[in-house]
Amino acid sequence: MATEIQQAVSNDWQSIRSHLEAAGLPVEDLDASSMNRFFIARSTERRFLGAVGMEQFGSDGLLRSLVVADHARGLSLGRELVARLEQYAVGAGITALWLLTIDADNFFRCLGFGSTDRDAVPDAVRAAREFSELCPASAFLMRKILPSKRGR
Repeated sequence: MATEIQQAVSNDWQSIRSHLEAAGLPVEDLDASSMNRFFIARSTERRFLGAVGMEQFGSDGLLRSLVVADHARGLSLGRELVARLEQYAVGAGITALWLLTIDADNFFRCLGFGSTDRDAVPDAVRAAREFSELCPASAFLMRKILPSKRGR
Protein backbone atom coordinates (compact mmCIF):
# COMPACT_ATOMS: atom_id res chain seq x y z
CA MET A 1 0.00 0.00 0.00
CA ALA A 2 1.50 3.32 -1.05
CA THR A 3 1.49 5.85 1.76
CA GLU A 4 2.55 9.39 2.42
CA ILE A 5 3.28 10.83 5.85
CA GLN A 6 2.92 14.57 6.26
CA GLN A 7 2.70 17.08 9.06
CA ALA A 8 -0.97 17.44 9.90
CA VAL A 9 -2.85 20.71 9.45
CA SER A 10 -5.96 22.02 11.19
CA ASN A 11 -8.21 20.49 8.49
CA ASP A 12 -6.99 17.04 9.58
CA TRP A 13 -8.29 17.47 13.13
CA GLN A 14 -11.71 15.85 12.76
CA SER A 15 -10.33 12.78 11.03
CA ILE A 16 -7.52 12.36 13.55
CA ARG A 17 -9.88 12.98 16.47
CA SER A 18 -12.40 10.38 15.33
CA HIS A 19 -9.67 7.73 14.96
CA LEU A 20 -8.12 8.58 18.34
CA GLU A 21 -11.52 8.35 20.02
CA ALA A 22 -12.29 5.04 18.28
CA ALA A 23 -8.99 3.68 19.63
CA GLY A 24 -9.82 4.86 23.16
CA LEU A 25 -7.00 7.43 23.21
CA PRO A 26 -7.36 10.78 25.02
CA VAL A 27 -8.41 13.82 23.01
CA GLU A 28 -9.68 16.12 25.76
CA ASP A 29 -6.57 18.31 25.67
CA LEU A 30 -6.25 18.42 21.87
CA ASP A 31 -7.86 20.64 19.26
CA ALA A 32 -7.24 21.83 15.71
CA SER A 33 -4.38 24.07 16.91
CA SER A 34 -2.53 20.93 18.09
CA MET A 35 -2.22 19.59 14.56
CA ASN A 36 1.15 21.22 13.86
CA ARG A 37 2.56 18.67 16.33
CA PHE A 38 0.97 15.68 14.58
CA PHE A 39 1.86 13.62 11.55
CA ILE A 40 -0.78 11.90 9.47
CA ALA A 41 -0.38 8.95 7.10
CA ARG A 42 -2.67 8.62 4.11
CA SER A 43 -2.94 6.29 1.18
CA THR A 44 -2.40 7.69 -2.29
CA GLU A 45 -6.21 7.78 -2.48
CA ARG A 46 -6.15 10.15 0.56
CA ARG A 47 -7.63 7.53 2.90
CA PHE A 48 -6.64 7.90 6.59
CA LEU A 49 -4.09 5.29 7.63
CA GLY A 50 -2.66 6.58 10.89
CA ALA A 51 -1.39 9.46 12.97
CA VAL A 52 1.03 10.27 15.77
CA GLY A 53 1.53 13.40 17.85
CA MET A 54 3.91 14.98 20.29
CA GLU A 55 4.04 17.75 22.84
CA GLN A 56 7.35 19.58 23.25
CA PHE A 57 8.74 20.78 26.58
CA GLY A 58 12.15 22.28 25.85
CA SER A 59 14.46 19.39 25.04
CA ASP A 60 11.85 16.80 26.09
CA GLY A 61 8.96 15.50 24.02
CA LEU A 62 5.88 13.56 25.05
CA LEU A 63 4.86 11.16 22.30
CA ARG A 64 1.14 10.73 22.28
CA SER A 65 -1.71 9.31 20.40
CA LEU A 66 -0.18 6.85 17.95
CA VAL A 67 -3.09 5.33 16.06
CA VAL A 68 -3.16 3.10 12.98
CA ALA A 69 -6.42 2.35 11.19
CA ASP A 70 -7.54 -1.28 11.41
CA HIS A 71 -7.25 -1.77 7.65
CA ALA A 72 -3.61 -0.57 7.73
CA ARG A 73 -2.33 -2.72 10.60
CA GLY A 74 0.53 -5.12 10.00
CA LEU A 75 2.18 -2.91 7.38
CA SER A 76 4.83 -1.33 9.69
CA LEU A 77 3.00 1.98 9.49
CA GLY A 78 3.25 2.53 13.26
CA ARG A 79 7.02 2.18 12.98
CA GLU A 80 7.10 4.63 10.07
CA LEU A 81 5.01 7.19 11.93
CA VAL A 82 7.19 7.00 15.04
CA ALA A 83 10.35 7.24 12.92
CA ARG A 84 9.00 10.36 11.20
CA LEU A 85 8.09 11.88 14.56
CA GLU A 86 11.55 11.10 15.94
CA GLN A 87 13.17 12.74 12.91
CA TYR A 88 11.06 15.85 13.52
CA ALA A 89 11.87 15.78 17.26
CA VAL A 90 15.63 15.65 16.66
CA GLY A 91 15.31 18.61 14.30
CA ALA A 92 13.39 20.49 17.01
CA GLY A 93 16.19 19.90 19.52
CA ILE A 94 14.44 17.19 21.53
CA THR A 95 16.87 14.79 23.18
CA ALA A 96 14.44 12.59 25.14
CA LEU A 97 11.08 11.29 24.00
CA TRP A 98 8.68 10.09 26.73
CA LEU A 99 5.44 8.18 26.42
CA LEU A 100 2.72 6.53 28.47
CA THR A 101 1.01 3.39 27.22
CA ILE A 102 -1.45 0.94 28.62
CA ASP A 103 -0.90 -1.91 26.18
CA ALA A 104 1.73 -1.05 23.55
CA ASP A 105 4.86 -1.33 25.68
CA ASN A 106 6.23 -4.29 23.69
CA PHE A 107 5.75 -2.40 20.42
CA PHE A 108 7.66 0.61 21.77
CA ARG A 109 10.42 -1.58 23.24
CA CYS A 110 11.05 -2.85 19.71
CA LEU A 111 11.55 0.79 18.68
CA GLY A 112 14.20 1.43 21.32
CA PHE A 113 12.07 2.80 24.16
CA GLY A 114 12.78 1.54 27.64
CA SER A 115 10.75 1.53 30.83
CA THR A 116 11.69 4.17 33.32
CA ASP A 117 10.70 5.39 36.75
CA ARG A 118 8.19 8.21 37.15
CA ASP A 119 10.67 10.06 39.36
CA ALA A 120 12.89 10.52 36.27
CA VAL A 121 10.27 12.54 34.38
CA PRO A 122 11.04 16.26 34.01
CA ASP A 123 8.58 18.55 35.78
CA ALA A 124 7.31 20.11 32.54
CA VAL A 125 6.39 16.70 31.08
CA ARG A 126 4.87 15.62 34.39
CA ALA A 127 2.62 18.72 34.28
CA ALA A 128 1.17 17.83 30.83
CA ARG A 129 -2.52 16.92 31.04
CA GLU A 130 -1.93 13.56 29.38
CA PHE A 131 0.60 12.71 32.07
CA SER A 132 -1.10 14.29 35.07
CA GLU A 133 -4.79 13.65 34.34
CA LEU A 134 -5.65 11.64 31.25
CA CYS A 135 -3.52 8.48 31.46
CA PRO A 136 -3.95 6.15 34.42
CA ALA A 137 -1.14 5.80 36.95
CA SER A 138 -0.92 2.14 35.93
CA ALA A 139 0.25 3.07 32.39
CA PHE A 140 3.78 2.07 31.42
CA LEU A 141 6.17 5.02 31.34
CA MET A 142 8.83 4.77 28.66
CA ARG A 143 11.67 6.92 27.37
CA LYS A 144 13.96 6.99 24.38
CA ILE A 145 17.11 9.08 24.23
CA LEU A 146 17.42 10.68 20.79
CA PRO A 147 20.63 11.70 19.06
CA SER A 148 21.41 15.38 19.45
CA LYS A 149 20.98 17.64 16.45
CA ARG A 150 24.64 18.67 16.82
CA GLY A 151 25.74 15.02 16.66
CA ARG A 152 24.28 14.51 13.20
